[in-house]
Amino acid sequence: MSLEDDRDIRREGIGLRWPFRRTTLEKTLWTVIVWFVFGLFVLGPLATVFAFSFTSSVLSGTGTFTLRWYGQLFSQPGLYGPLIRSFEIAVIVVVFQLMFGTLIAYSTVRAKVFGAKTLDTLSNITIAVPSVVVGLSLLSFYGPFGPFGAITQFLFGNPLSLTWTLWILVFAHMIETFPYMVRSMAAVLVKLDTHLESAARSLGASRLHAFLTITLPQLKPGLVAGSVLVLSRSIAEFGATIIVVSAVLKTAPIAIFTQAEAGSLELASAYSVVLMVVSFVAYLLMSRWLLRGATIA
Repeated sequence: MSLEDDRDIRREGIGLRWPFRRTTLEKTLWTVIVWFVFGLFVLGPLATVFAFSFTSSVLSGTGTFTLRWYGQLFSQPGLYGPLIRSFEIAVIVVVFQLMFGTLIAYSTVRAKVFGAKTLDTLSNITIAVPSVVVGLSLLSFYGPFGPFGAITQFLFGNPLSLTWTLWILVFAHMIETFPYMVRSMAAVLVKLDTHLESAARSLGASRLHAFLTITLPQLKPGLVAGSVLVLSRSIAEFGATIIVVSAVLKTAPIAIFTQAEAGSLELASAYSVVLMVVSFVAYLLMSRWLLRGATIA
Protein backbone atom coordinates (compact mmCIF):
# COMPACT_ATOMS: atom_id res chain seq x y z
CA MET A 1 0.00 0.00 0.00
CA SER A 2 1.42 3.37 -1.04
CA LEU A 3 1.72 6.35 1.26
CA GLU A 4 -0.90 8.20 -0.77
CA ASP A 5 -3.42 5.36 -0.28
CA ASP A 6 -2.77 5.39 3.44
CA ARG A 7 -3.50 9.13 3.57
CA ASP A 8 -6.77 8.64 1.65
CA ILE A 9 -7.90 5.96 4.11
CA ARG A 10 -7.14 8.23 7.06
CA ARG A 11 -9.10 11.09 5.48
CA GLU A 12 -12.07 8.77 4.93
CA GLY A 13 -11.89 7.58 8.54
CA ILE A 14 -11.85 11.16 9.82
CA GLY A 15 -14.74 11.99 7.51
CA LEU A 16 -16.76 9.08 8.89
CA ARG A 17 -16.04 9.84 12.53
CA TRP A 18 -16.52 13.63 12.47
CA PRO A 19 -20.32 13.74 11.89
CA PHE A 20 -20.84 11.53 14.94
CA ARG A 21 -18.59 13.75 17.03
CA ARG A 22 -20.39 16.82 15.77
CA THR A 23 -23.80 15.28 16.52
CA THR A 24 -22.70 14.42 20.05
CA LEU A 25 -21.39 17.94 20.59
CA GLU A 26 -24.61 19.52 19.30
CA LYS A 27 -26.72 17.25 21.49
CA THR A 28 -24.61 18.14 24.51
CA LEU A 29 -24.96 21.87 23.84
CA TRP A 30 -28.71 21.58 23.32
CA THR A 31 -29.01 19.55 26.53
CA VAL A 32 -27.21 22.20 28.54
CA ILE A 33 -29.20 25.07 27.02
CA VAL A 34 -32.63 23.41 27.31
CA TRP A 35 -32.10 22.19 30.88
CA PHE A 36 -30.70 25.57 31.90
CA VAL A 37 -33.75 27.40 30.51
CA PHE A 38 -36.14 24.85 32.01
CA GLY A 39 -34.43 25.05 35.38
CA LEU A 40 -34.32 28.85 35.32
CA PHE A 41 -37.99 29.39 34.50
CA VAL A 42 -39.68 26.25 35.93
CA LEU A 43 -37.65 24.18 38.38
CA GLY A 44 -35.83 27.12 39.95
CA PRO A 45 -38.93 28.99 41.22
CA LEU A 46 -40.60 25.76 42.41
CA ALA A 47 -37.44 24.66 44.24
CA THR A 48 -37.23 28.08 45.89
CA VAL A 49 -40.78 27.78 47.21
CA PHE A 50 -39.91 24.32 48.52
CA ALA A 51 -36.80 25.68 50.29
CA PHE A 52 -38.69 28.64 51.78
CA SER A 53 -41.23 26.29 53.37
CA PHE A 54 -38.42 24.75 55.46
CA THR A 55 -36.77 28.08 56.36
CA SER A 56 -37.26 29.67 59.78
CA SER A 57 -37.08 33.23 58.45
CA VAL A 58 -36.75 34.18 54.80
CA LEU A 59 -36.79 37.95 55.24
CA SER A 60 -34.01 37.96 57.83
CA GLY A 61 -31.64 36.26 55.43
CA THR A 62 -30.27 34.06 58.24
CA GLY A 63 -32.99 31.41 58.36
CA THR A 64 -32.29 27.84 59.42
CA PHE A 65 -33.99 24.53 58.60
CA THR A 66 -37.30 24.05 60.44
CA LEU A 67 -40.59 22.17 60.26
CA ARG A 68 -42.35 24.92 62.18
CA TRP A 69 -44.54 26.10 59.32
CA TYR A 70 -45.83 22.62 58.53
CA GLY A 71 -46.49 22.11 62.23
CA GLN A 72 -48.61 25.26 62.30
CA LEU A 73 -50.33 24.39 59.05
CA PHE A 74 -51.51 20.96 60.19
CA SER A 75 -52.25 21.82 63.82
CA GLN A 76 -54.37 24.98 63.57
CA PRO A 77 -57.90 24.62 62.13
CA GLY A 78 -57.81 28.17 60.81
CA LEU A 79 -54.80 27.22 58.68
CA TYR A 80 -55.57 23.69 57.49
CA GLY A 81 -59.26 24.48 56.96
CA PRO A 82 -58.65 26.13 53.54
CA LEU A 83 -56.69 23.06 52.42
CA ILE A 84 -59.52 20.70 53.34
CA ARG A 85 -62.05 23.00 51.70
CA SER A 86 -60.03 23.12 48.48
CA PHE A 87 -59.85 19.32 48.34
CA GLU A 88 -63.57 18.99 49.12
CA ILE A 89 -64.51 21.40 46.35
CA ALA A 90 -62.12 19.71 43.91
CA VAL A 91 -63.64 16.26 44.55
CA ILE A 92 -67.19 17.61 44.13
CA VAL A 93 -66.20 19.35 40.90
CA VAL A 94 -64.57 16.18 39.52
CA VAL A 95 -67.74 14.16 40.20
CA PHE A 96 -69.93 16.76 38.47
CA GLN A 97 -67.55 17.11 35.53
CA LEU A 98 -67.45 13.36 34.98
CA MET A 99 -71.17 13.55 34.26
CA PHE A 100 -71.55 17.02 32.74
CA GLY A 101 -68.29 17.16 30.77
CA THR A 102 -68.79 13.65 29.39
CA LEU A 103 -72.34 14.50 28.35
CA ILE A 104 -71.25 17.62 26.47
CA ALA A 105 -68.28 15.89 24.81
CA TYR A 106 -70.41 12.93 23.71
CA SER A 107 -73.16 15.23 22.40
CA THR A 108 -70.76 17.38 20.37
CA VAL A 109 -68.48 14.67 18.97
CA ARG A 110 -71.37 12.41 17.99
CA ALA A 111 -73.52 15.39 16.88
CA LYS A 112 -76.38 14.34 19.12
CA VAL A 113 -77.71 17.90 19.40
CA PHE A 114 -78.41 20.75 16.99
CA GLY A 115 -75.58 23.26 16.94
CA ALA A 116 -73.01 20.69 18.04
CA LYS A 117 -70.09 22.60 16.50
CA THR A 118 -71.18 25.83 18.14
CA LEU A 119 -71.53 24.09 21.48
CA ASP A 120 -68.08 22.54 21.05
CA THR A 121 -66.58 25.97 20.38
CA LEU A 122 -68.39 27.60 23.31
CA SER A 123 -67.18 24.85 25.64
CA ASN A 124 -63.72 26.45 25.40
CA ILE A 125 -64.91 29.95 26.19
CA THR A 126 -63.67 30.00 29.79
CA ILE A 127 -60.12 29.38 28.58
CA ALA A 128 -60.24 32.72 26.75
CA VAL A 129 -62.29 34.64 29.33
CA PRO A 130 -60.31 35.99 32.34
CA SER A 131 -61.06 34.18 35.60
CA VAL A 132 -62.08 37.37 37.39
CA VAL A 133 -64.72 37.94 34.72
CA VAL A 134 -66.07 34.46 35.38
CA GLY A 135 -66.22 35.23 39.09
CA LEU A 136 -68.00 38.52 38.53
CA SER A 137 -70.52 36.92 36.17
CA LEU A 138 -71.36 34.28 38.79
CA LEU A 139 -71.66 36.92 41.48
CA SER A 140 -74.01 38.91 39.25
CA PHE A 141 -76.13 35.96 38.12
CA TYR A 142 -76.50 34.15 41.46
CA GLY A 143 -76.58 37.26 43.64
CA PRO A 144 -79.76 38.54 45.33
CA PHE A 145 -80.43 41.06 42.54
CA GLY A 146 -79.51 38.82 39.61
CA PRO A 147 -81.59 36.58 37.33
CA PHE A 148 -81.31 33.62 39.71
CA GLY A 149 -82.92 35.64 42.51
CA ALA A 150 -85.71 36.79 40.21
CA ILE A 151 -86.38 33.23 38.98
CA THR A 152 -86.53 31.78 42.50
CA GLN A 153 -88.77 34.61 43.67
CA PHE A 154 -91.17 33.89 40.80
CA LEU A 155 -91.19 30.16 41.53
CA PHE A 156 -91.07 30.08 45.32
CA GLY A 157 -92.11 33.57 46.42
CA ASN A 158 -88.73 34.32 48.00
CA PRO A 159 -85.52 35.28 46.21
CA LEU A 160 -82.65 32.88 46.78
CA SER A 161 -79.02 33.84 46.58
CA LEU A 162 -75.94 31.64 46.36
CA THR A 163 -73.59 34.50 47.22
CA TRP A 164 -71.03 33.55 49.87
CA THR A 165 -72.11 29.90 49.83
CA LEU A 166 -70.13 26.77 49.03
CA TRP A 167 -72.15 26.16 45.87
CA ILE A 168 -71.10 29.37 44.16
CA LEU A 169 -67.50 28.22 44.70
CA VAL A 170 -68.35 24.85 43.18
CA PHE A 171 -69.97 26.54 40.17
CA ALA A 172 -66.96 28.84 39.74
CA HIS A 173 -64.59 25.87 39.72
CA MET A 174 -66.86 23.93 37.38
CA ILE A 175 -66.88 26.73 34.82
CA GLU A 176 -63.11 27.14 35.07
CA THR A 177 -62.38 23.41 34.73
CA PHE A 178 -65.13 22.56 32.24
CA PRO A 179 -62.97 22.76 29.06
CA TYR A 180 -60.38 20.34 30.42
CA MET A 181 -62.87 17.51 30.89
CA VAL A 182 -64.62 18.18 27.58
CA ARG A 183 -61.37 18.25 25.61
CA SER A 184 -60.01 15.12 27.32
CA MET A 185 -63.18 13.20 26.59
CA ALA A 186 -63.52 14.52 23.04
CA ALA A 187 -59.95 13.45 22.21
CA VAL A 188 -60.87 9.85 23.11
CA LEU A 189 -64.33 9.88 21.55
CA VAL A 190 -63.13 10.90 18.10
CA LYS A 191 -60.92 7.79 17.98
CA LEU A 192 -63.63 5.30 18.93
CA ASP A 193 -65.09 3.00 16.31
CA THR A 194 -68.81 3.77 16.11
CA HIS A 195 -69.43 0.47 14.32
CA LEU A 196 -69.03 -1.35 17.65
CA GLU A 197 -72.04 0.49 19.05
CA SER A 198 -73.98 -0.15 15.85
CA ALA A 199 -73.17 -3.86 16.07
CA ALA A 200 -74.39 -3.96 19.66
CA ARG A 201 -77.59 -2.15 18.69
CA SER A 202 -78.18 -4.56 15.81
CA LEU A 203 -77.96 -7.45 18.28
CA GLY A 204 -80.75 -5.97 20.36
CA ALA A 205 -78.90 -3.82 22.89
CA SER A 206 -80.51 -0.53 23.91
CA ARG A 207 -78.69 2.78 23.46
CA LEU A 208 -77.98 2.99 27.18
CA HIS A 209 -76.75 -0.59 27.39
CA ALA A 210 -74.52 -0.13 24.34
CA PHE A 211 -73.07 3.05 25.84
CA LEU A 212 -72.43 1.49 29.25
CA THR A 213 -70.94 -1.77 27.96
CA ILE A 214 -69.21 -0.72 24.73
CA THR A 215 -68.42 2.99 24.78
CA LEU A 216 -67.86 3.77 28.45
CA PRO A 217 -65.08 1.20 29.05
CA GLN A 218 -63.15 2.68 26.12
CA LEU A 219 -63.49 6.16 27.62
CA LYS A 220 -61.45 5.32 30.72
CA PRO A 221 -58.24 7.06 29.56
CA GLY A 222 -60.17 10.26 28.89
CA LEU A 223 -62.06 9.99 32.18
CA VAL A 224 -58.86 9.55 34.16
CA ALA A 225 -56.91 12.25 32.31
CA GLY A 226 -59.80 14.70 32.52
CA SER A 227 -60.33 13.98 36.22
CA VAL A 228 -56.69 14.67 37.08
CA LEU A 229 -56.66 17.89 35.05
CA VAL A 230 -59.90 19.04 36.67
CA LEU A 231 -58.66 18.11 40.14
CA SER A 232 -55.37 19.98 39.71
CA ARG A 233 -57.01 23.00 38.11
CA SER A 234 -59.71 23.18 40.77
CA ILE A 235 -57.21 22.98 43.63
CA ALA A 236 -55.22 25.85 42.11
CA GLU A 237 -58.18 28.03 41.04
CA PHE A 238 -57.75 31.64 42.23
CA GLY A 239 -59.09 34.29 39.86
CA ALA A 240 -62.80 33.49 39.98
CA THR A 241 -62.63 32.31 43.58
CA ILE A 242 -61.31 35.56 44.99
CA ILE A 243 -64.34 37.39 43.56
CA VAL A 244 -67.01 35.09 44.99
CA VAL A 245 -65.31 33.79 48.14
CA SER A 246 -66.08 34.89 51.68
CA ALA A 247 -63.76 35.00 54.69
CA VAL A 248 -65.44 31.87 56.06
CA LEU A 249 -65.07 29.86 52.83
CA LYS A 250 -61.44 30.70 52.11
CA THR A 251 -59.64 28.17 49.87
CA ALA A 252 -55.95 27.25 49.86
CA PRO A 253 -54.94 29.58 46.97
CA ILE A 254 -56.68 32.47 48.75
CA ALA A 255 -54.85 31.52 51.96
CA ILE A 256 -51.54 31.54 50.05
CA PHE A 257 -52.31 35.00 48.72
CA THR A 258 -53.30 36.24 52.19
CA GLN A 259 -50.16 34.88 53.86
CA ALA A 260 -47.86 36.21 51.14
CA GLU A 261 -49.51 39.62 51.30
CA ALA A 262 -49.02 39.64 55.09
CA GLY A 263 -45.31 38.91 54.60
CA SER A 264 -45.37 35.26 55.76
CA LEU A 265 -43.62 33.77 52.75
CA GLU A 266 -42.69 30.67 54.75
CA LEU A 267 -46.28 29.70 55.58
CA ALA A 268 -47.44 30.59 52.08
CA SER A 269 -44.69 28.31 50.74
CA ALA A 270 -45.81 25.45 53.01
CA TYR A 271 -49.33 25.79 51.58
CA SER A 272 -47.88 25.78 48.07
CA VAL A 273 -45.78 22.67 48.64
CA VAL A 274 -48.83 20.73 49.89
CA LEU A 275 -50.79 21.71 46.78
CA MET A 276 -47.87 20.81 44.51
CA VAL A 277 -47.44 17.40 46.14
CA VAL A 278 -51.14 16.54 45.84
CA SER A 279 -51.25 17.58 42.17
CA PHE A 280 -48.01 15.76 41.35
CA VAL A 281 -49.11 12.55 43.07
CA ALA A 282 -52.41 12.66 41.19
CA TYR A 283 -50.51 13.08 37.93
CA LEU A 284 -48.20 10.14 38.70
CA LEU A 285 -51.13 7.91 39.55
CA MET A 286 -52.83 8.88 36.30
CA SER A 287 -49.67 8.19 34.28
CA ARG A 288 -49.16 4.77 35.85
CA TRP A 289 -52.81 3.84 35.35
CA LEU A 290 -52.73 4.84 31.68
CA LEU A 291 -49.42 3.08 31.10
CA ARG A 292 -50.72 -0.11 32.72
CA GLY A 293 -53.89 0.07 30.65
CA ALA A 294 -51.89 0.52 27.44
CA THR A 295 -49.63 -2.43 28.36
CA ILE A 296 -52.58 -4.70 29.06
CA ALA A 297 -54.25 -3.65 25.82
